[in-house]
Amino acid sequence: MHKVPLSNPERRREVFDVALELLAEVGYERFSMDLVARRARASKATLYQRWPSKAELVVAALAEHQPVVSGPDTGSLPGDLRELLLAWLAGWDARDRGLMLALLEGSRRDEELARLREERLGGPIRQAAGAALVRARRRGEITGRIDAELLLELPFALVLLRVLVRDERPGRELVDRIVDGILAPLLDTESRPE
Repeated sequence: MHKVPLSNPERRREVFDVALELLAEVGYERFSMDLVARRARASKATLYQRWPSKAELVVAALAEHQPVVSGPDTGSLPGDLRELLLAWLAGWDARDRGLMLALLEGSRRDEELARLREERLGGPIRQAAGAALVRARRRGEITGRIDAELLLELPFALVLLRVLVRDERPGRELVDRIVDGILAPLLDTESRPE
């Protein structure tokens, strides 16, 4: 049997899929390169050559599956945040609750995972939200009394609460409730697209 190298994109995606399945199943503490190697039928040494730690492999796998977040200008901050939330949720599947719990658990104990997660996974959504905030300030939607940083974190925190605590699968209905029921009234704007 001819082995396909990890430089092959399909083989790498296969390893990433296995890594994420295992992470959701067993959590970060019990996750290991050995488990990935066995399930993906790969050499542990080869995995370590490509990803020097389990944190590197986990973050690379998550980055590969991360949805593209463009952050369109809808004309209002609530509208922009609605689109960002929907883009963020677009790639979610049934295992994501387990993945989130594993990441939280792992980030608490593994400084490398926490750092890599912040550096490599948080950037696109943070940049898009920051751009939405700049536009909102130019439009006069953000007053001096609003803590803009917390305002941007609020919808994402509510989604995570619903997923992690209530075991809810988030979607358009939850996003609309958050944007129309909380953000738009806070900003005193109409947010529904025409």
